[in-house]
Amino acid sequence: MTISDFKDWLKTVITDCPNWFAGGLRTTDEKAIAVYNGNAFINPMALGGLKNSSYKGKGIRVLVHWNKSIKDTEAKAQEVYNALYGQNNMMIANKRVIKFNMRDPEPIYLGVDNSGIYEYVIDFEIIHER
Repeated sequence: MTISDFKDWLKTVITDCPNWFAGGLRTTDEKAIAVYNGNAFINPMALGGLKNSSYKGKGIRVLVHWNKSIKDTEAKAQEVYNALYGQNNMMIANKRVIKFNMRDPEPIYLGVDNSGIYEYVIDFEIIHER
């Protein structure tokens, strides 16, 4: 599973975002979501090697770069968070997602960019079948 695979899946869940990016935010326009690689902490190796390991982790960070309203931006970030938290058994890039392991109890406020647009980040790990 790649960050582009995850971005494409998330676009089907958050349907009102006009600007999507993988690997970096490449706009100063309002209403953009960017997906980055994060840190994976779960990458087990079963006895007997990789062929006996059934799942692994994929670290992801989602940047919500929304608009000049803190209220709207926080609401959109919470919508993205809620779309992931507690979800399981969906398919992304032909991999069954076991769970989204959220690193924080809510989206993290990053501040305002140079254009005055508020930003939040959501940091998590996707636990999925190999």
